[in-house]
Amino acid sequence: MKRISLIAAAALLVAGTALHAQTAAAKQDTAKKAAKTAATAATAAKADAKTADKAATAAKTEAKTAEKAADKAATAAGTTPKKSTSKKKKAAAAAKKDTAAVKKP
Repeated sequence: MKRISLIAAAALLVAGTALHAQTAAAKQDTAKKAAKTAATAATAAKADAKTADKAATAAKTEAKTAEKAADKAATAAGTTPKKSTSKKKKAAAAAKKDTAAVKKP
Protein backbone atom coordinates (compact mmCIF):
# COMPACT_ATOMS: atom_id res chain seq x y z
CA MET A 1 0.00 0.00 0.00
CA LYS A 2 2.74 2.40 0.79
CA ARG A 3 4.28 1.93 -2.62
CA ILE A 4 0.96 2.44 -4.41
CA SER A 5 0.25 5.66 -2.55
CA LEU A 6 3.80 6.86 -3.19
CA ILE A 7 3.45 6.13 -6.91
CA ALA A 8 0.02 7.83 -7.00
CA ALA A 9 1.39 10.93 -5.26
CA ALA A 10 4.32 11.08 -7.69
CA ALA A 11 1.94 10.72 -10.67
CA LEU A 12 -0.25 13.55 -9.35
CA LEU A 13 2.81 15.74 -8.85
CA VAL A 14 4.03 15.09 -12.39
CA ALA A 15 0.53 15.72 -13.84
CA GLY A 16 0.18 18.98 -11.89
CA THR A 17 3.59 20.18 -13.02
CA ALA A 18 2.76 19.42 -16.66
CA LEU A 19 -0.59 21.19 -16.42
CA HIS A 20 1.01 24.24 -14.82
CA ALA A 21 3.62 24.39 -17.58
CA GLN A 22 0.90 24.31 -20.26
CA THR A 23 -1.07 27.18 -18.73
CA ALA A 24 2.06 29.30 -18.32
CA ALA A 25 2.98 28.74 -21.97
CA ALA A 26 -0.55 29.68 -23.07
CA LYS A 27 -0.37 32.92 -21.08
CA GLN A 28 2.96 33.78 -22.67
CA ASP A 29 1.55 33.13 -26.16
CA THR A 30 -1.42 35.40 -25.45
CA ALA A 31 0.84 38.16 -24.19
CA LYS A 32 3.06 37.86 -27.27
CA LYS A 33 0.05 38.02 -29.59
CA ALA A 34 -1.27 41.10 -27.79
CA ALA A 35 2.11 42.79 -28.08
CA LYS A 36 2.25 42.06 -31.81
CA THR A 37 -1.27 43.41 -32.27
CA ALA A 38 -0.38 46.60 -30.39
CA ALA A 39 2.76 47.06 -32.47
CA THR A 40 0.77 46.61 -35.69
CA ALA A 41 -1.84 49.12 -34.53
CA ALA A 42 0.88 51.63 -33.65
CA THR A 43 2.44 51.26 -37.09
CA ALA A 44 -0.93 51.76 -38.76
CA ALA A 45 -1.58 54.86 -36.64
CA LYS A 46 1.76 56.34 -37.66
CA ALA A 47 0.98 55.72 -41.33
CA ASP A 48 -2.45 57.35 -40.93
CA ALA A 49 -0.88 60.38 -39.25
CA LYS A 50 1.58 60.80 -42.11
CA THR A 51 -1.24 60.56 -44.64
CA ALA A 52 -3.28 63.16 -42.76
CA ASP A 53 -0.28 65.47 -42.59
CA LYS A 54 0.27 65.17 -46.35
CA ALA A 55 -3.41 65.86 -46.99
CA ALA A 56 -3.31 68.97 -44.79
CA THR A 57 -0.26 70.25 -46.65
CA ALA A 58 -1.95 69.65 -50.00
CA ALA A 59 -5.11 71.44 -48.84
CA LYS A 60 -3.07 74.41 -47.65
CA THR A 61 -1.32 74.63 -51.02
CA GLU A 62 -4.64 74.43 -52.87
CA ALA A 63 -6.11 77.18 -50.68
CA LYS A 64 -3.19 79.47 -51.49
CA THR A 65 -3.61 78.76 -55.21
CA ALA A 66 -7.35 79.48 -55.03
CA GLU A 67 -6.73 82.74 -53.17
CA LYS A 68 -4.23 83.87 -55.80
CA ALA A 69 -6.66 82.99 -58.58
CA ALA A 70 -9.44 84.95 -56.87
CA ASP A 71 -7.17 87.99 -56.52
CA LYS A 72 -6.26 87.78 -60.21
CA ALA A 73 -9.91 87.47 -61.19
CA ALA A 74 -10.84 90.48 -59.07
CA THR A 75 -8.03 92.51 -60.59
CA ALA A 76 -9.07 91.49 -64.10
CA ALA A 77 -12.66 92.51 -63.37
CA GLY A 78 -11.44 95.95 -62.34
CA THR A 79 -12.36 95.69 -58.69
CA THR A 80 -9.98 95.54 -55.82
CA PRO A 81 -10.33 92.69 -53.37
CA LYS A 82 -12.44 93.73 -50.39
CA LYS A 83 -10.80 93.87 -47.03
CA SER A 84 -12.94 93.23 -44.02
CA THR A 85 -13.78 96.15 -41.78
CA SER A 86 -14.88 96.04 -38.22
CA LYS A 87 -18.44 96.81 -37.12
CA LYS A 88 -17.22 99.77 -35.08
CA LYS A 89 -15.80 101.47 -38.17
CA LYS A 90 -19.02 100.91 -40.09
CA ALA A 91 -21.09 102.29 -37.22
CA ALA A 92 -18.82 105.35 -36.91
CA ALA A 93 -19.05 106.00 -40.66
CA ALA A 94 -22.85 105.73 -40.54
CA ALA A 95 -22.98 108.13 -37.61
CA LYS A 96 -20.85 110.69 -39.49
CA LYS A 97 -23.17 110.48 -42.49
CA ASP A 98 -26.19 111.10 -40.27
CA THR A 99 -24.65 114.18 -38.63
CA ALA A 100 -23.47 115.57 -41.98
CA ALA A 101 -26.98 115.26 -43.39
CA VAL A 102 -28.45 117.13 -40.40
CA LYS A 103 -26.02 120.07 -40.68
CA LYS A 104 -26.63 120.78 -44.39
CA PRO A 105 -30.28 121.89 -44.38
